[in-house]
Amino acid sequence: MKIARFKIKDKQSYGVVIGNGIVDVGAKLGGTYPDVVDVLREGALNRIAEFAGSRIPDHAIDAVEFLAPVRGRNAVLAVGRNYGSAYEDMGTKFPGHPSIFMRRDEAQAAHRQPLVRPKASHLFDGEAELALVIGKGGRHIPEDKAFEHIVGYSIFNDGTVVDWGDHTARNVTPGKNFFASGAFGPWMVTADEIGDPTQLTITHRINGEEVQRGSTSEMIFTIPTILAYLSAFLVLEPGDVITTGSPGGIRPRRDKGLYYMPGDRIEMEISGIGVLENTVVDEE
Repeated sequence: MKIARFKIKDKQSYGVVIGNGIVDVGAKLGGTYPDVVDVLREGALNRIAEFAGSRIPDHAIDAVEFLAPVRGRNAVLAVGRNYGSAYEDMGTKFPGHPSIFMRRDEAQAAHRQPLVRPKASHLFDGEAELALVIGKGGRHIPEDKAFEHIVGYSIFNDGTVVDWGDHTARNVTPGKNFFASGAFGPWMVTADEIGDPTQLTITHRINGEEVQRGSTSEMIFTIPTILAYLSAFLVLEPGDVITTGSPGGIRPRRDKGLYYMPGDRIEMEISGIGVLENTVVDEE
């Protein structure tokens, strides 16, 4: 099941994507479950599926303005440099523990919304990543129970203002948190439809040209390891979003001085999920 959040006629809602349309679940069940995160907290995915399965779509996909697939209580939790190919690009050693930073909600646009290149720097780029959505919260989650806590998957553009991420040796946070510098979407695909999330192909295209390709099988720290590590120091909650790092291919572009430019059409695709599309604009 694909679950999307959206606006139509200035009204926010959510629903199930079926073909080229969306069944507007929020219009009918919003009184009980106001948003996707409420569905997750109440464990009501089955009710949503039953409701959507008996209806025809209410809106065409092209008629809605997409929003981030889910917006939890916490900021997006991000794992950096989690692919062997990325370390090969940089010529550095693998870390002993996951590298963690956070992205505020306003730092990512939704599907088809513009990515904003800031006035502060034009060294602006992105990295294609698999995003996890937590459905069942918890603390001290054991690795063998990790997948029981994941309700779905999505696509994340970990947009980066590169020089601002290098101001200090160990603090990438400024470069990851400019307004609408990243993207998240287009929807969340429930875990039952993905199957094995360690065998997904990640592709990143700029104006139709492929600049990055890899497989989630290349992760250094596995999804269970990531959840166990994060939940050791914080309580994961339904609706939390965790990004899992990006394959190699980006560093060689940057070394050549190639970055996102206004007008660029960015596509990030993950097999079994779909395509996240955005266009780059300059900050006004």
